[in-house]
Amino acid sequence: MPDKPKHKYPGWDLDLGWQGFHDYPAGIYLESHGSHSEMICVREVAMMLAMDRLSDKPDWHIKVFDEDIAAKWRAEIMAWPDDELWNRISNFQPWWLDLLRDNEDGNPWRREPVPCPEGILNDEAADYCILELREKAEHFKRTGIVPTLDATFTVVKSDALIPGDLHEALRLAFAKLQADQAACPDWHPNTNEMVQVLVHPSMYPLVYGRSRFLEDEAVGIDDAVDRWAGKGEVIPRKYHVASRFCSTDHQWLPANLEFTAMGGVKFTSYINNLHPTKYRDIYGTIEKLVEKSLPLWDHCLAEYRETRPGRQEPRLRPGDASDDNKDNWDPPSWREMLARRGQGNGPLEGDRVQKPRELVEEWCRIRKPVQIKPPVFGRPEVNYTVDPGKPLGQKFKDSGLQIMVKMASIELTPEKPEFPPGGWHVEGQMNEHIIATALYYLDSENITESCLEFRAQTDRDQDHARNIGQDAFHWMESIYGVKLGSGPGSSCLQSYGSVVTREGRLLAFPNIFHHRVSGFKLADASKPGHRRFIALWLVNPTIRVINTGNIPPQQAEWWEESTFGTLRGEGGSSAMGTSASLPPEIAVLLLEHGLGKGHLDAALERGLLGALKLPNELLDMVRNGFGDGLPMSRGEAEEHRLKLMEERSAFKDGADEAWNQAAYSFCEH
Repeated sequence: MPDKPKHKYPGWDLDLGWQGFHDYPAGIYLESHGSHSEMICVREVAMMLAMDRLSDKPDWHIKVFDEDIAAKWRAEIMAWPDDELWNRISNFQPWWLDLLRDNEDGNPWRREPVPCPEGILNDEAADYCILELREKAEHFKRTGIVPTLDATFTVVKSDALIPGDLHEALRLAFAKLQADQAACPDWHPNTNEMVQVLVHPSMYPLVYGRSRFLEDEAVGIDDAVDRWAGKGEVIPRKYHVASRFCSTDHQWLPANLEFTAMGGVKFTSYINNLHPTKYRDIYGTIEKLVEKSLPLWDHCLAEYRETRPGRQEPRLRPGDASDDNKDNWDPPSWREMLARRGQGNGPLEGDRVQKPRELVEEWCRIRKPVQIKPPVFGRPEVNYTVDPGKPLGQKFKDSGLQIMVKMASIELTPEKPEFPPGGWHVEGQMNEHIIATALYYLDSENITESCLEFRAQTDRDQDHARNIGQDAFHWMESIYGVKLGSGPGSSCLQSYGSVVTREGRLLAFPNIFHHRVSGFKLADASKPGHRRFIALWLVNPTIRVINTGNIPPQQAEWWEESTFGTLRGEGGSSAMGTSASLPPEIAVLLLEHGLGKGHLDAALERGLLGALKLPNELLDMVRNGFGDGLPMSRGEAEEHRLKLMEERSAFKDGADEAWNQAAYSFCEH
């Protein structure tokens, strides 16, 4: 068997803040390379929403070519209320609305709120949507994949790639894990006992100054507990890190995967918090889910400055975006306003002739912004095909991938009937190097529809706004749904819309997207309901992160079961030998650290380990240096989880504040 390659790891022999060469972008912090979307007008986001919902219809990829059905769908698109779309998409934070409505004298930024424009989705927009859906339908027929919410970046979905036998195997895996956890469910902190965690990387993470490390990735799967638990040297904490977006205390631990000769994937190290031998069959099931997720990641990922499949830029672009461009308004001038009133012989207001300045002011009050027209649709408009040599399985066939796994169930009851909306976030911290997410929505029962919402950062400076004069941004504000011009503008955050997270859906997206879960509740409030899902987080394959091949299992429960199971009639021959030779003093010390309860205390009581032999003075000496090499008790792991969550919450709040404070300001050029 060939020797494993020698790796360098951030946090070990590389600086903890090492980011490689920014090969894959991620939206962790404000200035993340390659993570900025172009601005997208409200009409285009509305078109993306409309196309996404139409592609949720049964047999949409066939029906979209039926002219009668397509005509009905056009009508559905145009019937979407303007105010609903505007409220979903426009970027006016509540505090900005308060400021805009503030009539206090002396407020230099006082302005009326930008009104909702009319005709966001008209017949031209609807026609374009149908033509684009037909192109995407052809791609879906070939691949089973639908690129959706696609402008600068892309969200990808599929309701067709997970076969029935894999869905059933995943359902049985959840049932098995929940049954084994029935006596003591692990409710995720701060969820009001509504989110049951079955597998989550926040438990037993890498803890600097506590976890033990093996440099050569020796830890596998079948031998992970029996051979490697407790081995390695303690990894020191890194106190001086260049970036505040890295954690000096914790890191989620990915598992390693290799590509097989048949084109599949196989785990080569254990999944953190999924017992490697007890649940070996579940490992194989998750491997199959990873295989199905790879094509979706191929559709939405590309290295920095590389071209990925699908749409690379917005569909709708403004020409001259200045207020001074008369073609941006309806009517285009005050003279046309008068002509439409039949006042071509002179502007009158009662018995008084209106002055030109008054006419201009009136025109500015009543004029409507003209929406950007969709371009002529070309065929093919976009290349959705993954280029040869670009799939992850080809690019990284030798080095493999690293993936983190989460399995969870949201449980609602008549007493707790509603799950609140989540907060905006990206996945992980910078030292975890997560570049993409895949979510499989396994099972939904008796709950209302829920969505995953998306937004992305944008640049403060926009090319099409560079030559616009001061305070000439009113048209852009109406078209893009943002505050521009004098004073602080809207935050540089671009809505991309939302995707319904229904049962059987596989959803993937790059980690440049901020995302949040919409709230949902019981459909029938008299009965319980649930939503079960699996999350896969892909680590940047160009950076090797400390992983479960380096960190032996830290779960004391696994170690106890392997080592002391025979004391109550469990375990194998190796455990029998260990228990027979265990000094009773060591058993006492283990019990003092919360380990072996129910095993060692019973053995001591029954006299299976003999009598204590060491004097108390020597026992105290052993006690003083005993704890560092022991695995983590569940209580200790839960403490680390809370600290990790507090740290991430502070990071999220800081990042969110930075995202919201980065505002458009085009008032000077």
